[in-house]
This record gives sequence, C-alpha cells and structure tokens, in this order.
Amino acid sequence: RESLAFAAEPVAGSLANYLEKFDRSCTELSKTTCGLMEHEVQCGIYQITEALMYVHGVERVIHRNVNPASILITQSGRWKLACFGFAEKTQDGRESFACKAWSPKASKMAQPDLNYIAPEIQTTEVCTYVSDMFSFGMLICTIYNNGYSLIDAQYNPSTYLRQLDTLTQKFGDIARAMPPALVDPVEKMINRDIRYRPTAQLFSLLKMFHDPTVTTLQQLDNLHLKSPSDKSQVFSIITQNIPLLPKAIRCSRLLPSLHQECTSRDSVATALPPLVSLVQHSSSEEFSQHVFPEITFVFNCSMSEQGTVYLLNKIDVIASKCTSNQVRTDVIPFILKHIKSESYKIQEAALNALLVVKDCLDDALLRSNVLPCTKGQFQQTVDVKIKLIILSCIKHLLSIMNPFTIRDDVLPFLVDIANSHDASVVMAVVGIYRHLLNKRDAVLTKVFLARSGMPSLLPHVVDPDFSADQFCVMMDVLYEMLGLIDQHRRSNGTSSSASSFKRERLASGGSDKNLLFVANSSSTGIQKSRTAPNSPELSKIKERETLSVTNKEPLRRFSLVPPGGGTPAINLTPDDGVYADRNRRPSLQNMGHYNHDSERCERKSSTGSLFNFSDSRHSSPRRGSFQALGDTVMQLFSGK
Repeated sequence: RESLAFAAEPVAGSLANYLEKFDRSCTELSKTTCGLMEHEVQCGIYQITEALMYVHGVERVIHRNVNPASILITQSGRWKLACFGFAEKTQDGRESFACKAWSPKASKMAQPDLNYIAPEIQTTEVCTYVSDMFSFGMLICTIYNNGYSLIDAQYNPSTYLRQLDTLTQKFGDIARAMPPALVDPVEKMINRDIRYRPTAQLFSLLKMFHDPTVTTLQQLDNLHLKSPSDKSQVFSIITQNIPLLPKAIRCSRLLPSLHQECTSRDSVATALPPLVSLVQHSSSEEFSQHVFPEITFVFNCSMSEQGTVYLLNKIDVIASKCTSNQVRTDVIPFILKHIKSESYKIQEAALNALLVVKDCLDDALLRSNVLPCTKGQFQQTVDVKIKLIILSCIKHLLSIMNPFTIRDDVLPFLVDIANSHDASVVMAVVGIYRHLLNKRDAVLTKVFLARSGMPSLLPHVVDPDFSADQFCVMMDVLYEMLGLIDQHRRSNGTSSSASSFKRERLASGGSDKNLLFVANSSSTGIQKSRTAPNSPELSKIKERETLSVTNKEPLRRFSLVPPGGGTPAINLTPDDGVYADRNRRPSLQNMGHYNHDSERCERKSSTGSLFNFSDSRHSSPRRGSFQALGDTVMQLFSGK
C-alpha cells in the first residue's frame, strides 16, 4: 500500500460497450440480455457483489461511481469493478462521510455519473456504503432495460430530482423483464430511504446466485487461482453441473477453460472428467463443431498414467458420439499408440478399449494396423498377463475377421506361440482353437489341423506342468480336431469308394452269378457266428455295421470266395440281423446238431460217393448237410 503499481489484463470491453453494441430491436430477451446470456448476467452481478463486499468490508472504501462504464469484462467473461477515481476511504470506523453533490459548474468528466448517483448524495451531501448499493441497483435496472438508465438527467441536477420522483413507476415497467428473484431486492436497493437498502453481503445471499450454472461460471473464473487439489474438487462440482448448463455456456466458457487446463501435464487428469461428461451430454452438432476438436487435442497431449487410463476407459462414451470415420482416423490410432506402452495398466486399458470400437474396424485396418500391433506387442512383452489379454482380444476380434485374415495372420501366429512353456498361454491358444471349432465356418481345414494345429499341441499332453483340468480341456479340443479331420475325410471318401466298387464290378463282367456269399465281417476283422451271444459289444458293432451297410450298395449275403484270400470260410448271420427281411434256404443246422464220426467215414475212390453213412449200429442214418459239404470243399481247396 506504500507503493504505486500498474497491472494490465486483456479485456473485451466495459459493460457500457456491451450495452451500446447491443441491438435493441432484438426480441429474444429470454435468451440474451444486452447481448449477454442470462446466466452470464447473473454471474456478473454476483461478481460485482463480491467486489463491493471486499471494498466495503475489507478495505472500508466507498466507490461512489458504480455505473456500466466502471464494469470491465475480461476475455474470459469475468466482470470486474474498476474506475476507483472517486473512491473515498472512511475514517475512524464511521459508516458515512460528507461529500459534494454533482454540480454543473464542474467538469462532467471530473464528477461521478449523475444518472447513477444516490439521492442522499445529491440532496444531503452524505455518502454511505449503501450509496454504492443504490448505484448498483440502478446498474441492474439498466441491464434489463435494454441499456437505458431509469434516470436520464442529461447532466442537469433539476432533471435528476424530477425523474427521481417517478423512479418507482419506471421500475414497475421493467420489473417484468427481470428474473423474479431479483425484483424485490433491486426495488429495495433503489429506494430513497437508506434503511431499506440491503448491504452487499446480504444481497449476495440470494438463492439465484447459488444456481448450478452461476456456481460453475464462478468456479471457472477463479480456477487459475486454485491449487491442484482445489481444482480437482472444482472439476468434480462442474462435472455434476454440466447437464444443467446451457449449450452456449458449455461452448463459450467451459471448453476454453478445459482446453487451458489440458495444456499442463499435471492438471490434464483433473480436466478429463468434465470433458468426458461434456461429450456425454452434448448433441451431435455440438459435439462435431465444438467438443470433438478438443478431444483430438487431448489425444495428442502428454498425460500421466492416471489420465491416460481414465481416457481409455471412457472410449465407449467418446466412440458413441463419433462417426465411424472419426473412430478410424482419430480414436483407433490413439488406442494403438498406448498398446505399445510400457505400463501394464495402460496396455490393459488400451486392449479393452480396442474391443469397444471393434465394430468400426474393417478388414484392411485389421491386417495393416491392429493385428501387427497386437502380435508385435505379444512378442516383445514378458508379462504373462499382457499376453493373455492380447490373446483374449484377438479371440474377440475373430467375429469380425475375414476367414482369409484368420488363415493368413492368426493361425500361423497361434502355431508359433503354441510352443510356449507357460501353461496359461497354451490354454489361451486352446481356447481360440475351440472358438474356431465351434464356428464351423471351414476356417480350420484338415490339412492345417493335421500338419500344424494338432502337432503344435500334442507335445503338451505329456507336460507335467498342466493340471488335470487343463489336460482334459486340451484332449477335448484334440478330439474335436481329430473328429473334424475324420468328418472331412469320410465326406470326401464315400463317393470315391462307391465309384471304385462299381469299377471292380464292371471289370469282372458286370455279373454277380459267381458271388454266392459275401462275408459280413466287422471293422475289427472278427467274423460273427450265428450262434454267438448277443453281447453289448457285439450289439454296438452291429449298429455301426448297419449304418455302413445302408450307405453302400446292397451285396449278397454269403460267398464261398474268401473275403481277403486264404482259407475260405462260411459266415452265418443271425436271423434278426440286417438281412432278416430276406428269405434264405433252410439249413439243417435248424434241425439239430450233426455229429460227424470220422472213424465211421471211409473215403471212397473219386468215382464213388464222398461219404459212407451206413452203419449197422444206427438204425436211422441221415444224409449229409450243407455244413459237411462246406467242410469237404474247404479240404479240397486246402489240398487235404
């Protein structure tokens, strides 16, 4: 206070400048007041009230010249009280002091504005703190009267006194343009009786000044004076009030303040919550024109780990407002950049964010950027958790991949990493294979499974590091792979087998007369006997043979020709088999057991009978059956 200082700050102009530039023919007074939005005016009035509270309560100074020309508006929109050229400091704790009335004999530039002077100064030459409140009330009336003062004295004290008598009537005419919360306090402020006028401290308690919008604007104006911890608290309050803020306030006041905070690495993390909330509550037009440029600016800013993780976790909010082209050109590069980060938390958040925007990924972007980035990071990192997250991310991206992309870029990668010594990584690969097997879209071919897929997994089935559950899961997948190979092979081999059989028939003359019997043997090579018991194992074999026979050309039942060379055999099937519906000749086997006594059989010459069944001890001999005939033929073929 013992020195003279000069301070400068960029201003947009005085309130008088705003009132003069205002188009008074404008009818949209509900949206703007003297070219300013209603919330901006209310916030400005509160700021001047705070200034008067400081001047009166702390400095014990009476301003004496509160008028539109004394109010400066900064470029950020803050109202400040200036022009203290007529200020007087009270002495000895007194509430008033003597002063001179406005006189036409002195220069008008050397005196306060007559239109805003309090009545007691002009009539009794006494000035008090509430004299400033009268001037302040007249200033508020000017704002809501399209920039015109209720008193237009034209530098004439007599005119001032005459219009002072009609002040109450004029106020009633403009009261309808004021917010209802201001009407009664302002009417008391311009009362000629100083006992009815409120002080600046009492006037600041109006509920209107605690509106969320006014509070937000007030917090933004004082933001540069606060510490980092206080800024975090302020931004928390602003985040809650953003849905209540008008669009113009958000774009003209809030965004510039957030932009300024994002330029600092230390404060960008605290500015992100209100910025994301602003994205969430902005319209498509507002987001495209005002908010998205700020988002791209933040993407390129240097941020702390906390801020980066927070922004990546909120990618779903940002992507919901962006177009597909904006996601591909700005959002996805931001995500891929942080997949290569050295921080585990950032990598995890980036991989999760990539799944959020997967619907905007096309095949070209996957092959050129996404897959090379994720696979490269998998090879570089030594953290098993990051590897598992990358494999999980690739698994979720399979649903949008082209089959050719999976064959060319994903499957070779899985084969390469399947030799890992970490059981969890191998099981993640097994999980991807199982997912592909369930898709059934012919991505996994029998050639890949037989030559690459299964050989890369088979060594792990004897690895003692795998638990019993992991072994069971791996074996299930291997069985599914083997079953898929079997399915492909059988579907491709059935038609060729049938064609080969037809060619063999044509080569033999196209006749079946020489085929008397066909052996009905199982796949195990065990011939069935008609008298064999119907065990559960044979029942299963019979069912499989039934299915295989129905898919092939019907063959005749029995043949003396051996099925695969060697000793011929007679193969009999039960009556309830697959040929139960065919008629066959009766056999003596149905008539009982036949005993062939070799001692009583004397082989005759080649011109005689083959058997001698005469026996003096048997009174009723019977003829030989076909079974005996079959045995004889077998003896002939074997050379016996």
